[in-house]
Amino acid sequence: MSNTSNWGASGSAGTNKGPGGASVAGVSSQVSGAVRDGPREIKEKASDVANSAKDLASQAGEKLLDSVQEQKAAGADFVSGMAGAIRRAANEFGEVPQAAQYIRLAADQIDTVSDAFRRRDLNQLLVDVQGFARRQPTAFLGATVLAGFAVVRFLKTSTAGASAGNQGSGRSNEGGSRSMRGSQAD
Repeated sequence: MSNTSNWGASGSAGTNKGPGGASVAGVSSQVSGAVRDGPREIKEKASDVANSAKDLASQAGEKLLDSVQEQKAAGADFVSGMAGAIRRAANEFGEVPQAAQYIRLAADQIDTVSDAFRRRDLNQLLVDVQGFARRQPTAFLGATVLAGFAVVRFLKTSTAGASAGNQGSGRSNEGGSRSMRGSQAD
């Protein structure tokens, strides 16, 4: 048995070849290059993933902020509408001008609150509400109770209108199903 794979025809040492024909030195340099470059590539990929996550979080934050701004504007419109309703109610107190004057004053204050909602950002509004609650806890509690009653009243009227519309359409369907049942029984 002769070992000719490691020795050339001249008897000198040739290049060491692996089973696939690649030189061991070449494979070794590729492996060491991969070992050197592997952590750097992993860091780059991790950095790319982190940047993508930051971008997504930033986009989500912007969408949330836009939604809050829209809700804030809708809230300001609602409060302004309440002020208008209170002014209309004040006109009904024509026989008691003192009461009408106080009601209009309350409506003006509510309009001031509505304007504050529109002008200030969310953080400033929270700071203002917290400050008011600390300075005037009784007034804050009363205002929250009144706001709760107003919201419940609004929800009741809006759901009552929606259910009245559904009942009207439901009655016509019931009549149609009765007539169909009656015609089937005949």
